[in-house]
Amino acid sequence: MSFTASQVAQWCAARLDGPDQEFSSLDALDLAVPGQLTFAGVASYAKGIAESKASGAIVTEGLPVQRRPDQSILWAPNADLAVAQVLERIAPPLPVPDLGVHPTAVVDPTATLGRDVRIGPHVVVQAGAAIGDRCVLMAGVFIGAQTALGPDCFLWPNVTVRERCRLGQRVILHPGVVIGADGFGYRFSRDGDGPGRHVKIPQIGTVEIGDDCELGANTTVDRGKFAATRLGKGSKLDNLVQIGHNVNLGRHSILVAHTAIGGSTQTGDYLVMGGASVVSDHLTLGTGVQIAAMSGVAQDAPDGVKLAGTPAVTAREAFADLKARHHLPRLIDTVRDLQQRIAKLESAAENHLP
Repeated sequence: MSFTASQVAQWCAARLDGPDQEFSSLDALDLAVPGQLTFAGVASYAKGIAESKASGAIVTEGLPVQRRPDQSILWAPNADLAVAQVLERIAPPLPVPDLGVHPTAVVDPTATLGRDVRIGPHVVVQAGAAIGDRCVLMAGVFIGAQTALGPDCFLWPNVTVRERCRLGQRVILHPGVVIGADGFGYRFSRDGDGPGRHVKIPQIGTVEIGDDCELGANTTVDRGKFAATRLGKGSKLDNLVQIGHNVNLGRHSILVAHTAIGGSTQTGDYLVMGGASVVSDHLTLGTGVQIAAMSGVAQDAPDGVKLAGTPAVTAREAFADLKARHHLPRLIDTVRDLQQRIAKLESAAENHLP
């Protein structure tokens, strides 16, 4: 799909500076070729627009830009958000199933289907489930008994949503997501013969996912032991994220790939977890907590704190400790040198004793 600079200006409320030319697509600053549009949201990228082969760029207002006469500059309040608006316009249509129920799908007669649903091949919808208006269930999706999906949900292939779970409006679940698997609950028992065994604790709770949440491929959210595991409205989880049973995740949280939150932990809104970071179970994290990648949080955290390291401490402490570690090799050499000097001084003093 081709589009013009003036169209882009309308789509993202940008101001056009330069020729109103036509573009074929978008690409990154260093990869764009003539006929393509690029973007710059920070000064270091904006300075390179003139050297780029791109025919135009979306740029955040106020950044320093040098452009060639043949380049179009589209000034936007926020270049990254403007790019998202453009991509929404030019994205190719998704390969969704036809309206209605595919012949190979199995939908229980007691299930409720909303208007204009699209249910693809080999989907299973069990008894008493409710699928909201305009929901899309791609091939191989499983919806358990008494589970309810709000309007406009989009479930990619091989998503599993087990029994009695609740999804809000406009929830997106990417391939392989599992909602409502049993929480990891066992207790060790020495009853009977032998050294003992792990006894499974039944997990009879549910999962509730708020409006506008998006979960990446192969992410899992376990059901609660008694009540519900809850994901707050607008939260975005990357691929391979694990949410333990009875977690309450605050609204608009961002969890990057390979993160995990242990069971019964409560978090405030706007939590940010860097890749491969972990939060232990039964903790309370305040609003706006930020956790650096590869960190392990083992204690409660107040509002707005930035954590890093394992066990996690404040980012200031963690980076100060890291800086100190870099000086250790030189410090060891210094101590060794001082020890040798002291030994020489002591030897000299002993030789001068009367």
